[in-house]
Amino acid sequence: MNIKKYKGIQAEKLAKEFLLKKGFKVLDINYKTKFGEIDIIAYDKKEKSIVFVEVRYRESFDFGLPQETVNYFKQQKIIKSALVYIKTLKEKNNYRFDVISVSSGNVIEHIKNAFVPTNKDLCL
Repeated sequence: MNIKKYKGIQAEKLAKEFLLKKGFKVLDINYKTKFGEIDIIAYDKKEKSIVFVEVRYRESFDFGLPQETVNYFKQQKIIKSALVYIKTLKEKNNYRFDVISVSSGNVIEHIKNAFVPTNKDLCL
């Protein structure tokens, strides 16, 4: 396994632990669809919402912050994958899209509602 992949896996583990400590229930990890992958799907008990979480790691900020790498095209993949997941649910839920950025020294930043899909995005 290359170092970049290893660090990404470690960042996802840290993000999962972070969410659990904040009272979230982790529903799925690395949820894959034909559209892409969602790093973590969790349930925010306080807000009663399903949360689709993209985890990003950066060792340095020379080329921007980790969360800045979740561009429009990545957002579209996450949204489409989330729609597949939502269609499997038996009941209606609130949901949101968060980003957890992990930087050198395991500094974690949780960005709630990092992006919001438009009505157009919600069509498969």
